[in-house]
Amino acid sequence: MISARLIKDLESRGFYLEFPAYPRKEEEIAEIVKSDNARLSLALPLLMREGFDHDVVKRLLSRTAVAQLNKAILLTNKILIAEGEDNGLIREMIKKNRISGKTASAEFRQYHDAYKSALQKGLKEEEMLLSQDIKLRTALDTNKALSTLFSEGKLRVMQKIFNHSKLTDTELKYYYRAIRPLIHAILHTEMQKYVKIIDAVKKEHH
Repeated sequence: MISARLIKDLESRGFYLEFPAYPRKEEEIAEIVKSDNARLSLALPLLMREGFDHDVVKRLLSRTAVAQLNKAILLTNKILIAEGEDNGLIREMIKKNRISGKTASAEFRQYHDAYKSALQKGLKEEEMLLSQDIKLRTALDTNKALSTLFSEGKLRVMQKIFNHSKLTDTELKYYYRAIRPLIHAILHTEMQKYVKIIDAVKKEHH
């Protein structure tokens, strides 16, 4: 079995291993409970919060493991209440299967902290993906606008300037003769106002 430490180190170097996903959430929950791993068990509320088939998981576990499963369900219910999240499915599961018992306050805090930390990490990843998507869309829009105004040859020279690359004498003359006047026209404040008026009037008469 490949160690988690090795997998994490390889991922930090940009090498990702592909593992088969669990076909059902119930199998994943059962696997974690059977592992009897305190660290892995902290992930159970994340899997349980949207509900699951208690009977399916129960059939995959020993009697002792079922007790651990039910304790995780009670902890998940307390976490959802504390976070103000919908606990309807978990509450119904507790009622239907007559799950009862006490959970230590220290254990609840440990599970609750892990739950909040995981959600915050997930939110940060979503924000990062959204930011990357916005940047990509902005770049695409910019490229589209540039290709509308400038020819391929002009864009090539402009890209060299943008990258701080030295221009040849021919490129430099071409820039001052054919590119710079267009840039100044685009930057001209009164011209921008004029074009905005044209666009607005055209929309009104469309």
